[in-house]
Amino acid sequence: MTPEQLKEIDSKRKNLLLLITYSISLVAALTYSIINESGITAVTVFASQIMILAAYFIVLQLMLKKPHSYVYFSIPTVYAIIGIWLFLEGSNPTELVILLFLAVISAIHFNPVIFGIGYGSGLALFILNGALAPANDPIFSELFLPAFLVYILLGTVLGVVIHLNRNQFRQLQEFINMTETESMKKEEQRNFLQKELATISASIHQINEQIQTHLVSHDEMRTAVNEISAGSVTQSDQINNIAAVSETTMNKMEEVSTLSNNLTDHSNQANSIAVAGSERVTYLQENMIELKNIIEGLRQTFSELTSKIEETNTFIGSIQDITDQTNLLALNASIEAARAGEAGRGFSIVADEIRKLAEITRNTATRINDNLASVNSVNSSAVEIMNLSSEKLDENVGATGEVTEYFTTLREKLADLSNEFRHLTSTAADVKGQTGEAELSTKELAAVIQQTSAGLEEISATIETLHGDNRMIAKYVQDTATSAKRIQRSVEM
Repeated sequence: MTPEQLKEIDSKRKNLLLLITYSISLVAALTYSIINESGITAVTVFASQIMILAAYFIVLQLMLKKPHSYVYFSIPTVYAIIGIWLFLEGSNPTELVILLFLAVISAIHFNPVIFGIGYGSGLALFILNGALAPANDPIFSELFLPAFLVYILLGTVLGVVIHLNRNQFRQLQEFINMTETESMKKEEQRNFLQKELATISASIHQINEQIQTHLVSHDEMRTAVNEISAGSVTQSDQINNIAAVSETTMNKMEEVSTLSNNLTDHSNQANSIAVAGSERVTYLQENMIELKNIIEGLRQTFSELTSKIEETNTFIGSIQDITDQTNLLALNASIEAARAGEAGRGFSIVADEIRKLAEITRNTATRINDNLASVNSVNSSAVEIMNLSSEKLDENVGATGEVTEYFTTLREKLADLSNEFRHLTSTAADVKGQTGEAELSTKELAAVIQQTSAGLEEISATIETLHGDNRMIAKYVQDTATSAKRIQRSVEM
């Protein structure tokens, strides 16, 4: 509430107090005048004052809403009516009491101007009343001087009271102004604080949402890392199996190489026998039987070689399946690393290296498969030749007359067979070397996968630690946001 509003309320209350107090005294005086038959003038004076003061109050305060003007009209009018009564009726001791009461009434508003007007008018009427008083009236003479002194003392006291009240009201107004200024400053500070708290609350809310999003991402990353780690363990086991299969394959290829060398030696011996057979026809039957036995052993050897090659082909299929699975795991790891963003760049590099190793393994397995297919083809041809040789030998046993021609053919066939065996030996050596390379690559891949698994375990532990830290940060941010909201609500109140 402003000082002007306080002044207006105070004026309305004092105007009402003035009207009620003076009206009660006027009603009492009017009643006394009627009872004692003081005359029409006295009755008129008292009645007119009641009506005029009531009219002023209704018009100025209630209708025009100007309570400050009421006292400026009412006090001079009252003194004017008393002055007219004094001139009409002459000196009257009753007016001295009325003037004392009017002096108090003039001080109700604690307005120096109104009090000055009312007290000055009352002092003038007081003196005029004394001047118009009859000289032979002893009651008036005894009453005038004490009443005058009381009036002077009353004016002095009322003046001091009005002065003190004005000073107090001035201090109160200054205090109200100062309080209003401080209130405005506090309102500005409250608005500023409320605005800043709203900004802080919004920022904390956004931070909280980001942290919650990061927590979800960390959960996804942790799940992906666990899946990759599990896949890496499985893949490491499969790679170890591949290494074991490769080692077995290399051992089998060493056996194939030994058998090929033996077959080459046998073929050379058979060729020597075929050359000497033309000179030793008499021993043809016995040599043919021996050659038949040798050919039978070769056929058994080739059958064993065929089974070994078929078994090797199954190993190659297992290698290709594992290579496909490795490539698929590497692709899944690349996808999960891409989903993880910057934190998954290391996974993407490891996944690329795994995919490259898988591609090398696939190519090596393909080459081994091609070489084994060639060996199998040559072996089939050799088996067919051996079957044909066996048939020929059976015919030679029954038809020695055609021995020379058959020996010539056999020598040519054995020469071709020797070349094929040399080729088989060379192929077996190549397959053995490639199998060794595949074994070395597989062991390196297994080491890389083991290192990757260890790295994934460390990353998983790091993600778990970050996850816990982010949960603590989220809790702190949530508590801060709650505190900011409470502060904001308290500021808004």
